[in-house]
Amino acid sequence: MISNKRIVRVKSINLNRFRGFVGDPYKIDTDADIILLTGSNGFGKTSLIDALCLLLNRYYYEERLPLCSFYNNGNTKKSANEASAYIEAVVEYDEGKTESIKIDIKENSKGPEIIPSENFWMRGISNEMAARCSFFYQDLLSKLFEEEEAQTKLLDFLNPVPPVVIAAQNALKEAQTKWKIESDNVLSDFHQKNFPSEVEINKKRKEIIIDFINGWNELLKNIDSQYVLPKIRHNWLFLNLNELRTGWQKELKDFAVECIVAVKSEHVTNDIPDEKPFVPLKVIKEALDRLRNNIVARTLKETEKLKLLLHDLPDEADLYPPELWSEKENEIGNLRKELQEMKSQLTLLERLEKHFGNPKGPGLVEILKALQEKGKMWLEVPEAEPDLRPPILISEWLKKSVTDDIDILTEELENWQSKIEQMRYDVQKSVFEKSKEIEYKEKLLESSKNITNILKQIDLDVKLKEFIKPNSPVPVSVVKEKLSFLIAQPNHTLLALEQVQNALSQWIDLEEQEELRLSALKREKKYIKIKEYVDVVSDALGKETGKDSVLNMSLVPTKDHLNELEKNVNEILMRFRIVEGICPIQFQFKKNRAGRKSERTLQIISADNRLLSAFSTGQKAQLGLALLLGLNYSLNKYIGHNIIAMDDITDVFDMAQLPRIAALIRQIAYAPEEKSERRQIFIVSHHEDLTNRLLDYLIPPEGRELRILNFVDWNRTEGPKIEQRRAIPALKVSSVNKKRFGDMLNEICEKSY
Repeated sequence: MISNKRIVRVKSINLNRFRGFVGDPYKIDTDADIILLTGSNGFGKTSLIDALCLLLNRYYYEERLPLCSFYNNGNTKKSANEASAYIEAVVEYDEGKTESIKIDIKENSKGPEIIPSENFWMRGISNEMAARCSFFYQDLLSKLFEEEEAQTKLLDFLNPVPPVVIAAQNALKEAQTKWKIESDNVLSDFHQKNFPSEVEINKKRKEIIIDFINGWNELLKNIDSQYVLPKIRHNWLFLNLNELRTGWQKELKDFAVECIVAVKSEHVTNDIPDEKPFVPLKVIKEALDRLRNNIVARTLKETEKLKLLLHDLPDEADLYPPELWSEKENEIGNLRKELQEMKSQLTLLERLEKHFGNPKGPGLVEILKALQEKGKMWLEVPEAEPDLRPPILISEWLKKSVTDDIDILTEELENWQSKIEQMRYDVQKSVFEKSKEIEYKEKLLESSKNITNILKQIDLDVKLKEFIKPNSPVPVSVVKEKLSFLIAQPNHTLLALEQVQNALSQWIDLEEQEELRLSALKREKKYIKIKEYVDVVSDALGKETGKDSVLNMSLVPTKDHLNELEKNVNEILMRFRIVEGICPIQFQFKKNRAGRKSERTLQIISADNRLLSAFSTGQKAQLGLALLLGLNYSLNKYIGHNIIAMDDITDVFDMAQLPRIAALIRQIAYAPEEKSERRQIFIVSHHEDLTNRLLDYLIPPEGRELRILNFVDWNRTEGPKIEQRRAIPALKVSSVNKKRFGDMLNEICEKSY
C-alpha cells in the first residue's frame, strides 16, 4: 500500500536477539538530530545500524548473516535450524504524529524471513536501492558502485518498464512485426535516395518557420515606414507554438498574397495552389527580392551596392566578363528549352498516371483486383425465385470478365502504372534540379552585369583589368580580395531582410525535398499497406504519450534525475579536500568488449577520465559518501524516510577532512527550518581522537539535539553495554545571550578583586 507518510525521525529503538544484541530487549533513545555511536570494535555499533537499515528499508546485506542471535541468557541456540528476533521502534512522521513500527525475523538454514517484508512509506523503489540511498558502510563500500558489487542498477530504477506497459507492448507486437516485414525493403530503398523521414521533415520545418518568424519581426522593426509589410500574429501557422496547425498551407498562401500586395508585385494571386507550400514560398521570395532591389536602389551608394552584390555570391562562384554574356544568355536559353520539354513530358506522365484513376471511387486497378479476388464468389448466386435473381446481363458480363486472364490483366496494368510512376518521379526530380541550375546561372549572369556596370560608374574597372583574362570567368573570391578596401556602412534593414531570405531559402529547399519525398511514396504501392500499420502503432503511441498515459500514472522518476544526481554528487564531493582531476565526476554507460553501450550499467568517470578502479581507498570512500548523499536528495521522495547512517567513517573523516565534512553534516542535520527537509544522521566512529574532534564540530545549536551512544562493553549473555548521553547545545547568538555572557564576565571580574 502506498502512503504519503514520511518518517523524519527514529525516536527510540528496541532490539531483541538481533545480531550483537543477544539478551533481553534493549531500548535505546535515539530522539536527536545526530546520534554519534562510539566505542571499540565488536561492541554492537554496526548491529544497531543494521537494525535501522532492516527496519526502514527492509533490506540486509548477505555479509551480515546470520541476523538472529543464537545466544540467549548464556545458553546456546535452541535449535540448530531456527532462531527468531525482532526490531521495534517509535518513529515520527512529517505530519508530527508518532507510531510504533515492528518487524519480526525468523531464520533457519534457508535464510531469514522478514515479517512484514514490505513497508508503506517506500514508493516505487527497490529495497536495495533505498539502502544504497541512506546507509553507508565502510566495509561494504563496493555495494554502492555498479562497477563493483551493487546488484540493483540505477537505470533499472530510473527507466523501468512497468508491467502494464509490457502488456501494451505485447498488444502492439503483431503490428510491429508486420511493419518490419513490409517496410524493410521500401524504407531501405528510400534511404538510398537520401530522403529524410517525415518526423525529421516536420522537426526541421518547425525550426525554419520559427527562424523566419523571428527574422520577419526583426525586419518590421527596422524597415522604413514607407514599406507596409504584413504583420505575423503570435500563433501564425502554429497551434500553441508547438505543432503546425491543420490547414497551415492555406494561411501561408494568404500571407503570400499579402506580400504581393505590399510590394506591388505583378504576380497573379490566384495562381497559388494550397497543397504545395513551396509555390507560395517562392511568391514570397519574389516579393522580398523586389523589396530588396527597391531598398538598394533608393538608399545605397554605389560602393555599398557593390559590396552587397559581392556579399550575396559564394566565394567558389565565377563572375562573367562582358565578352561571355551573350554566350551565357544562349546557354541559359537552351536550358530553359530543355526545362520546358521536361515540363511537357511531366504533364503527359501525370495525365497518364491519373488516367485509370477515379477521384470519386475505385480506379481500374482496384476494380480488376476486386474481380480477381471476389469474381468467382459473385458468380455463385444463391438459389432464389426468378424475380429475386440478379439481372441476366450482369451475370453474363461477370462470366465474360471473370476469366483466367484477369490475373494477367491486373499484373500488366500494375506493371505499366509502376513504370509510368517511376518515369514521372524521375522527370519531376530532373525538373527541380534543372530549375535550380537555371536560377543559379541567371543570378550569376545578372550579378556579373550589375557589378561590371557599378565598377565602370565609380572608375574601378581598371583595377580588375590587370588580372581579368579575356573570355575567362573571374573567381568571386579574387574580386572580393581586390576590392576589400571598399568600406560600406551596415544597413540594418538589409541585414534583417537577409535573415528572412536565408530562412526562406531553407524553407523552399525543404518543401521541394518534401514534394519529392511524397512523390516517391506515391509510386510505392507497398507504402499504402505500411501506412496502415504505422497508423496502428501511432494511435497506440499517441494514447501512451498523453497526460493520462500508463507511464505518467506510474510512480517512476524521469531521466532528469540522472543529471540531478550528477550535479548533487559533485556539489557534495567538492566539499572534500581532494586532489586535482577528480571533480567534476560524470556518469557514463559502461561499454562492453565490443565497444557498444550496455543498456543498464553506469560507471563513474573522473574529470581526468580515470575509472573508479584507479581511485584510492580514501577517494572511493569519499566518492561513496557523496554518491549516497546525492542519491538521497535526488530520490528522496521515493525512499520514504529521512534517516541517513554512516558506519565506520574513518577513511572519510580523516583529520584533514573533518572540518569540511562536519560542516556538511551540520547543514544536513541542523540547518533546514522545515523538519521534513532535515536528515536524522547516525554516525559510527571507532577512532577516539577523531570522535573527540568530531564532537567539538557537531555541538548542536540551540533548538537542535546531539546524542552520544558510547558502547563501553559487550558480553555473550547480555549483549552491549551502552552509556547514553545528551550533548549540551550551544547558546544561540542573540541579544539575551550576549547580555548573559557580559554578566558572567562581570561576575568573574568582581570575584577576582
